[in-house]
Amino acid sequence: MPMTPTASDVSSDIRPPARQSVPWKNTPLVVGTISTAPGLSHLMKAPEGIDLVEVRLDLLLSKGVHPDKIQEAMANRSVPTLLTLRTRDEGGAFNWRSRQRVLFFLKFIPFADVVDLELINIPRLSRVLRMVRRTKRDLIISSHSLKRKLTTLRLRRLLSQFRKTRARLYKIVGLARRKRDLLTLAEPLLNQSHMRLAIMASGPLATASRLSLPALGSRLLYVHLDEPAAPGQPGHNTVFTISDLKSNFSPKKA
Repeated sequence: MPMTPTASDVSSDIRPPARQSVPWKNTPLVVGTISTAPGLSHLMKAPEGIDLVEVRLDLLLSKGVHPDKIQEAMANRSVPTLLTLRTRDEGGAFNWRSRQRVLFFLKFIPFADVVDLELINIPRLSRVLRMVRRTKRDLIISSHSLKRKLTTLRLRRLLSQFRKTRARLYKIVGLARRKRDLLTLAEPLLNQSHMRLAIMASGPLATASRLSLPALGSRLLYVHLDEPAAPGQPGHNTVFTISDLKSNFSPKKA
């Protein structure tokens, strides 16, 4: 693992592009994730059917891609772009110092149309949130529970916390080992549809959640354009056979 980068590594003086509108009415909105240097080419020309390209800045930096190269690709984009910069606890690549993470966000927000912030980090990212509001970028607030499944009570508390910060969408990722875990994750999509939720699972039923929950109203469907940015994330051109579907939905008996 390379050393954690700092904002001083950004040396370019590139003019940010004009802001692009995101087709939020498309449900589910298909998000194509890029996390490698070759994947940056998809910012200039995304595959058909991709509504939004997610730049996983933490993963790109961890693979040695220079931040100037990332910024240049974002400046020349032809598709709406989502900026994501995760810590290791959120499934990211680095244990960021709060100040350096904030400075990275501030340098890259002008090149994005949407920004993803983790709920538990909102108090430490007040400068980032202010810039998102000031520059009129759309906001996704995420919550990741990668090692612990979400109970109905925990989900209710999470929805209550979400309501404290205005955002375009609220995203939940919860561990799902068994079918009943997936059923629990699906409940808010049916009972709180007005909240504009995107819900998916990590763990053995990760792929199953990406196939089933959008049909129940989950607003985002993540696919990768180069390499999976999370376990269970399918490629944008993945084709499933009947046997594939069976194995994805039944990794363990409920």
